[in-house]
Amino acid sequence: MSPLSLTVQGVVLLLVLVIECHADTTRYNVSFDELHRCKQHNAINGYNYRAFFKLHELDHHNPANADLIVDLLVYVLAARDGHILLSEQNKTAPTALEIVLGGGGNTFSQIRFGQKGSPLRTKASAGLLSPIDPLPVRVRIDTEGQIRVYAGNLTGEPFMETMMPKKNASELRYVSFTTWGTALAKWFYDCPLPANSTNGTALIDGNELEQEFDGKQRLLDHLLGVPRWIDPPVNFSGVQISQMYIQGFVYDQTTNLVELSGAMGLSWKDPRYRWNASDFDNTTVVGDVCHLIWTPSFQSASLFTGTFSLCYLSNEGTVIVEMDEFSWANFCTLSDSYRWPYDTNACHLQLLTASHERHVPTHLAIRSVQFDPEYEQSEWSVKTIGKHEYEQTVTPYGQQPMLQLHIEMTRKSDIHSVSIYPSYFVANLLISISFLSDGRSRLLLNSLGLIVLLNTFLSLSVIVPRAGVPKIYLFFEWSLVFYTISSIFFAIELWLKRTRTNIPPGSWIGRVISFPALRFALAMDQRSNYNTLEHKNVRWDEVTCILNRIMMLVVVIVFAIGFSKP
Repeated sequence: MSPLSLTVQGVVLLLVLVIECHADTTRYNVSFDELHRCKQHNAINGYNYRAFFKLHELDHHNPANADLIVDLLVYVLAARDGHILLSEQNKTAPTALEIVLGGGGNTFSQIRFGQKGSPLRTKASAGLLSPIDPLPVRVRIDTEGQIRVYAGNLTGEPFMETMMPKKNASELRYVSFTTWGTALAKWFYDCPLPANSTNGTALIDGNELEQEFDGKQRLLDHLLGVPRWIDPPVNFSGVQISQMYIQGFVYDQTTNLVELSGAMGLSWKDPRYRWNASDFDNTTVVGDVCHLIWTPSFQSASLFTGTFSLCYLSNEGTVIVEMDEFSWANFCTLSDSYRWPYDTNACHLQLLTASHERHVPTHLAIRSVQFDPEYEQSEWSVKTIGKHEYEQTVTPYGQQPMLQLHIEMTRKSDIHSVSIYPSYFVANLLISISFLSDGRSRLLLNSLGLIVLLNTFLSLSVIVPRAGVPKIYLFFEWSLVFYTISSIFFAIELWLKRTRTNIPPGSWIGRVISFPALRFALAMDQRSNYNTLEHKNVRWDEVTCILNRIMMLVVVIVFAIGFSKP
């Protein structure tokens, strides 16, 4: 045999050894045989926990230690962002436990309480994950809530360790796996613990670990290659608010801020993202593309906030977007409150959409606005809602289209009218009757009316708006004036009764006081003994009596005007 033949045979043998070694080991000493004993789950559609597996139904989840609730071994192949969720139900929940491996572009790992919840433990882990080298991960949680996560080295110190807050670890019954964004992750779960030595089983073909791409995934990759536009398409017809579900309405008259909140659905046409469905296994609709396509950005001057939770794109270029939570606010001063608590007000909400070079009109059909049965969350009630779409209007950003929502609202006056008007009625009634009484009865009625009036007056000064002076407030002030007049008349009458001064019979004031028709109209008894109109004895205290009767009529008239709605 020639030296050349020996050399060729040696190279071939060396290549075989290298291939065998690479097929059977990785940097974490994980063989394909170990992966072959696991079940497999591919996470290829972004951050979505779709499949949930019951822990007690897994073949190899039988913790030998009675103090362990969870003892799970998995392997992951991913370039970045591997997510594990442990929950009590087969769905995401704020009380679940989430473990992030290689997050932030494969730079850190984290244990969170709840999906996207607050971190319990964070650790820098640059280059932890690999798309070709399986990473072994073991999660152990005991009955006391101690969480230990082993990554790479399963026998040494835990990779991350923390305590579970508030939640009982025994309620963790399901496990799920996912990734983030466009990252792809292949999970191997329900794995037996690795043996201490090889058992001589044959190696399996590593080709089964290659990622399979369906038409939907190829379409996502295609969209990923499309430039991320900062402007809408040419001849853009605008964004259509197809549905607005209002769940909250608040008007705070102390801060002059009006706010609508709820959920919203939007749609628009963008022909730049059209595709031929037959080129992608007849895929006509693809979801979770908010990070791939152009979406409108709302100006901060609009005081509109909200994030797009789901974005769907059809092969015809139609974009449908869902916004789970939005808040739309504006400053709205309170008009003159003379009619309080039966006043009304009008406010406007403005929506401007930003773009670099092109205008972005926004359209809304009022019939698409729906309301939650208990959406009103303040003392104001929505009367009507209208809209106006300005094609061009002056904004802080120049001439731009704008959507304006007009809200007519009325104050919920029931609680105010019930708490204020009865007190106003009682106080004025007592003061009115006091003009007909004498002595201590008059003093008692007048004092009671003052107490009720002051108590209501002080309560009213706290809740009444600062914009303008309400009508009821003015008539409360008049009631205080009438109380003062009644008190003055009472003091003058006491002094005149004590002096018992008479009016000369021939004086004009005596004739007026003794006029029968006047005394009958004012319901006065004849206090003086006289036989004829020319010879009578009229005292000065009857002057105050007539003034009391007249003042009582004035109080009743003013009270009736103040008690009516403005």
